[in-house]
Amino acid sequence: MPFILRKIRKARWYKDAHPWLKTGELQADALRDLKTDENVLSVWQILDDKSNLERVVTALATTADNICNLDFALLNIEVLSRLGIEAKTTPGTSRDASANRWHLELTELSANKVLGLAHALSELGERERVPEPRVLELITKSVIAGDIEKTGLRFKERDMTRIEGLRATMESSSS
Repeated sequence: MPFILRKIRKARWYKDAHPWLKTGELQADALRDLKTDENVLSVWQILDDKSNLERVVTALATTADNICNLDFALLNIEVLSRLGIEAKTTPGTSRDASANRWHLELTELSANKVLGLAHALSELGERERVPEPRVLELITKSVIAGDIEKTGLRFKERDMTRIEGLRATMESSSS
């Protein structure tokens, strides 16, 4: 069964982060990771075998202003129907046009549905972190492969220099 992926900040989802939280409660800040726009939430579909996970993570990383750790949560897509949440395929806005086909929007969201999704992510979701050096490597590999146009990236000059340096190293070691 496929998964949905949502970019998060892992620290907002720690269950034991605050001693005042009761069992089964979430930090209120976790809801910031599920910020909707016009009652719609952007997520990404990950295939059953997770073969597109790195490609989606890389695509998602290209929407940031700088290269940094990328935290995300994965949730079995079947959970959406149990929560009464509809998912529609829509084009993503990452710099990887091919990866954008895996973009989904969760639509017609009520506050209760978002809270249900938050609890599902907390109880059933897998939370992972891709460290910043790996994010840099994934982006650089995608630039080399031609999946991402370097000119379309909006990273700060320091990060663009890092991409170019790693690119030169990777290309010279493969020669």
